[in-house]
Amino acid sequence: MAKVPNGMNEDYVEYFPLEEYVDRIILSPLVLEHLQDTNHDFIEYIKKLSKYDPEYIMNYWVYLLYTELKYSRKIENIEFDKIDLTEDSVFFDTLAISHKRIHELHNFAMVGEEPSFSYRTNPVNVSRYNRDGKEEIFWRGVNPEDINKFMNDFIKIYKHSDLSILMSNPFLKSALVHLLFVRIHPYGDGNGRTARLLHNAKFTSSINKIYGTRLKLSPLNLSESIYLNKPTYARALDNIYFDLKHDNNDAINDWFNVMLNMVDEQIYASSNKVDSINKFYLQTSASSSEAKMRIRSLK
Repeated sequence: MAKVPNGMNEDYVEYFPLEEYVDRIILSPLVLEHLQDTNHDFIEYIKKLSKYDPEYIMNYWVYLLYTELKYSRKIENIEFDKIDLTEDSVFFDTLAISHKRIHELHNFAMVGEEPSFSYRTNPVNVSRYNRDGKEEIFWRGVNPEDINKFMNDFIKIYKHSDLSILMSNPFLKSALVHLLFVRIHPYGDGNGRTARLLHNAKFTSSINKIYGTRLKLSPLNLSESIYLNKPTYARALDNIYFDLKHDNNDAINDWFNVMLNMVDEQIYASSNKVDSINKFYLQTSASSSEAKMRIRSLK
């Protein structure tokens, strides 16, 4: 077996209780301070958005979703094909989570490929091929025979809610879901794209719980910032051990800070986009369906 250069999970990961992994996380003062600022900025963004017509707000979030899907694919160097997001699209079904629902989201992320309703049965490496054709392995995925155990734990953590900041704050909980899914790596391909969809779903459901809303679309998406900061994103993921043998606290707190930085970027960008995109919405005197089409075409 080839040696993993940085020593991060050089063997395929065997099952360990995921709850124990999460329970070891202690949020740093820097993350808590950063979180306070991000929460404040997000509330101001929502206040600004709430001044607009509800139908426009929904169409604006559809526009943000198109942007999210485009950049989520660009992160993986995949060409973006326009996706018709109708009301019966997978995004509008439910925010509830299950193995079946995860497979549905994965199939949506892998549009154009053969649908699958099972996890991988082969080992995987997270790696890249250098110019000399040699594989540079960053870390190895979970043993195929242990994936179902890990994913059962994942769903429990996804659903779990208590008063702790980690489990109740939308920004941290969605970032945790994102991290755990990528490191479990339950599919042969498309894990990053699916993780970002699950990130958005968890963020949206957490917002609904806090604000008493019934959103089905995320009011904030991160893939554009992830794409622009791809090396930082990848490094934050690669620097985290996925086991119970190592002290991960600094690395996981770094992951939270990286994700909060990207949230900050998107709050700023989204706040600025609201006004400019609203001009298109107001300029059309046609039917709302035409307004929707115009907004959705702004990719």
